[in-house]
Formats: sequence, C-alpha cells, structure tokens
Amino acid sequence: MKKLTRLTIAVVMTFGLVACDSQDKKESADARSVEEVVTVLERPSDADLHAFKAYHHAVYMVTTAKEAGGTNKLIHTTSLPTEGTDAVVTPALDHIYTKAVLDLTSGPVVVEFPEVEKGRYYSIHITDQEHYTIYDEIHPVGNFVVVRKGKGMKAPEGATVIESPGDYPHLFIRIQVKTTEDLANVYPIQQKIKLIGVSKELTIDKPVEFTIATHDVYPQNKKFYDATVDFNEADYNRVSAWVGENAPTYAILGNYGKFDAVDSKEPHSNDPGNRAAAIIGHLGLPIHHAWYAPYFTNCSDEVLNGDKTEVLTFPYKPEGVKLFWSVTRYSAITRNTLAGKNDIYNMYNTKPDANGNITVTFSVEDPKDGTYWMPVNAGEPYYLIVRYYMPDADNLPKNLCK
Repeated sequence: MKKLTRLTIAVVMTFGLVACDSQDKKESADARSVEEVVTVLERPSDADLHAFKAYHHAVYMVTTAKEAGGTNKLIHTTSLPTEGTDAVVTPALDHIYTKAVLDLTSGPVVVEFPEVEKGRYYSIHITDQEHYTIYDEIHPVGNFVVVRKGKGMKAPEGATVIESPGDYPHLFIRIQVKTTEDLANVYPIQQKIKLIGVSKELTIDKPVEFTIATHDVYPQNKKFYDATVDFNEADYNRVSAWVGENAPTYAILGNYGKFDAVDSKEPHSNDPGNRAAAIIGHLGLPIHHAWYAPYFTNCSDEVLNGDKTEVLTFPYKPEGVKLFWSVTRYSAITRNTLAGKNDIYNMYNTKPDANGNITVTFSVEDPKDGTYWMPVNAGEPYYLIVRYYMPDADNLPKNLCK
C-alpha cells in the first residue's frame, strides 16, 4: 500500500475497513496472521486489550443511561447525521436508531416490536458487556424477553427469549430511512416500540471490576480480566493510543471477527487486537448482517481528493446482497458528512441504466451530464463507504475497479 494511502486510512480510523478488492483481501487475511501486517510500537498485552473493550463499553453505558434518564429507557434518534457534526465516526445514513441500556437486576426486560412492512429494513441487535453480539435479527415482531442466564427468570408464553450472560446487555434497534422524505414515516414505528423493565440509575466506578461482578465473563477471557481488575483511565488512554495507531492496519479484515459472538467462526474473531480495533466502530454489526466496503483511493490507487473528478459505476442490484445497498461519501478530515450537501445514493434515490448500473460523478461542480452528482470539497481528501445489508459472506460484491 502506498504511504499516502496508509496515511489517509489512518486519518479515517473507522470500523469495518476493507480494501477495495474485498474478496481478495479476505483470502489474504485468512492466509496470514494480523501480526505480520500490523506496525507495532508497543503492543498492549491481551489482558489490556480485553480490559480496554470492557472499560470503553462500561463508560458508554453510564453515559447512555444518563442521557435516557436511567436504564431500561429507550432513546430515539430522530434525524439523520447529515450536518457533519455527528459524534459517531463515519455515521450511517441508512437508518435512525433506538437504543437502551438494559438492566436485568430486578428481573426480565420485555421489548415489544411492532410489525413493519417487509420492504423496510428493521433490526434488533444485542451486545454483551464484553462487546460481543449475543443476538441479532432482521424484522423482529412481537414480544422479546431478555433474561439473565442461569437466574431462572420467567418469560411470558410465546415470547422470544434471549439469554444474557450479564446484568446489563445493550439494545440497539435500527430502522431504515430510504430517503430524506421517508424520515417522517419512521417516527411512528419508533413510538410503537415498547420496553418494560425497572429503571435505575447506573453508576460504575471501576469498569473492569464492575464487569467481573455483573457479567459472566467467558472462560477463555477470565484470566485477562482477573489480571486487569484495576484497569483505570490512564491505562485506557495508553491502550487507546495503540489502537488508534494500529486499527487502520486491521482494515484488511473488514468487519470480519470484530463484532460477532465470542465463538464466531469469522476469521480472527479471537484476536484481541482485532476486537479492540472494533471499539472505534463501537456496536457494529457482524458480517452476516452487514458488510462495509470503504474506498480511499481511485482505480489508479490515488487518494480520493476533491481536486480531481472521479466517475464510478455501481451495480444497481449487486450480486450476493439480499436486502439493499448504499454509497456514502465522507470527509477524510472530519470523518463525517458534508453539511448542506448530498451525501448518499442508494437503490431508493437512483434508477438503473440500460446496463443495470448507476454512475456517480464525484466533483466540486455538477457535471450536468446525466450521471448522479456527489459533491466534494476542493482540495480535501474524502472516502466512500459502500454498505451491503444481509450479504452472502461467501459471495461478497467485487471491487468496483475490476
């Protein structure tokens, strides 16, 4: 990889990074260890990398519960992050969120999901306190009951039961927004989602100690948490610096092994470095649910920059994608959208040409040549993220340059 390309990726520092030739890179990643490609300054211990995940997630839970007014309370986002100021790195414009820190200390929690038309993506995603996915489903309907594993909690008859290894699983609900005009159609769906559970204030003084006390640490990880029970903010900042320096080099794995279950068969899912790198994209989806393909360079391996016009062709119906796709452009400086400009094309705001493709021109000025125009800023680097929902992991879309 060219030095300039590496620097651009380092600036981006986003989760789900994959090289343009996604399938080739996957095979390459399978064939060699990550240690062969990661530039290590001073690699933290495996124990520190695990503690880093738990610490980050615990702090996030406290912040989120406070914003919601307590645990077991839903937070709804009601706008798309199009103004370039979102706190999330490389925010998705495909959906708005509903989320909550669940609290099972007083009993099971019931989440009621309305029925949503099949043409709209809608999902539940539950993550445990070690940042592993414990449940995900597209188009949940009816009552879902989250219970604490091993506590003998009762669930209503007919409900879908989800066992949590900890007291504080995290609930993440995504509801698709097809176009800006479609946003108003999503609000009624959010309001129909109901959560029933005892709400409390959440305070955490020592995150790793708290995780050990409130979560059934996986046996393969127990020794790591026992060794880092006093992991503190200074330790977090130290490991965070290493993750920030090295996470981009884990890009060859994409989101393989970063977010799935602890016993995932995805490549490198048991690599603590890969899992720690996923914290940059905290609460991301497993590969079977969504595939994120970024483009930092053009087909000549030149870093994408607003000073040069780029024209790319995308298949309107990409092979191996069962639901939908989108292509979103971000500033490589802010790692965010561009305020006041169109940031996204998808299958809902475009139409295929005679060859079943769409052609997008990335330029400062509108080319007015019949292609779809994606505005960019003069002199500024940018990057694209192509998202594929419910992909066939063995048949991922090919590199656009091939």
